[in-house]
Amino acid sequence: MRISTSINIFFGGGPVYYQMKRVYDAGFRFMDINFADWVDEPSGDGFFPQSDAAWEDWLSEIERFCRDYGVTLNQAHGPLFNILDEGARGDHLRKMCLPTLQAAARLGIPWVVFHAGTAEGDFNDPAHVAALKEKNHLFFDPLVKEAEKLGVGIALENMSDRFSKNGGCYCARTEDLIDLCDSFHSDCVGICWDTGHANLQGVDQRAAINQIGSRLKCLHIQDSDGKTDQHTAPFYGCINWEAVIGGLRDIGYSGDLTFEAHMLTRKLPESCKDAGLMLMYQIGRELKSRFERK
Repeated sequence: MRISTSINIFFGGGPVYYQMKRVYDAGFRFMDINFADWVDEPSGDGFFPQSDAAWEDWLSEIERFCRDYGVTLNQAHGPLFNILDEGARGDHLRKMCLPTLQAAARLGIPWVVFHAGTAEGDFNDPAHVAALKEKNHLFFDPLVKEAEKLGVGIALENMSDRFSKNGGCYCARTEDLIDLCDSFHSDCVGICWDTGHANLQGVDQRAAINQIGSRLKCLHIQDSDGKTDQHTAPFYGCINWEAVIGGLRDIGYSGDLTFEAHMLTRKLPESCKDAGLMLMYQIGRELKSRFERK
């Protein structure tokens, strides 16, 4: 198990090379690239990137950092939005989904995380769930075909009903997530388990991870109070980490431990942020040691 973090921990803090160097200096040698934040960043009258040249420069800077420091990119987050929503922002982010997969292939990133699309309705009604599954296939089927050609995986993330005003969200239930994943019949589709989202949902994480089994390809490690999606570090919330680690051990998980815990440091004074990230790395070492105990 390798210890990794999304570089979103320093998003907005200068060029991507500089952000990655701060993550490196805290001890991380494996990193998750937050395509989601960058492609959603307002830039002039639109969103980044506003030109192919800007996108190329950004990717080249990431490649240069990895060469300079021997860093491995272990996963990424694709555009973060409800794929079934309309509007200019949605149109831009839909358009950026394929370029992020192509970028992942170029950067050697094996898995890109996406959220399933959702819509209001009765989630106890099989017809509503089936309709959402069909709409997600209309969006993801072409991406899965491209992912197979590129040799990159799409990891569908567990969600939470807390994200919806009407109390329902597609793929908040583990069985719906598994069903959607399996319905693609592709080795290039797997699951990303977000421990914070599962905490909001109130699921038994060990049992859920066992349900998912070999479909589990990557993790978003974060903690919370179980009421809001706080994205803080383990042991700062109420998650039972022995249950999470036990589930990962049960299924023989061979992937990485990747933090998505940017709120641990986001509100800290600038002079304290690097120390906060070093603490996160040490927490990662502790979780890894617990996983490796016989």
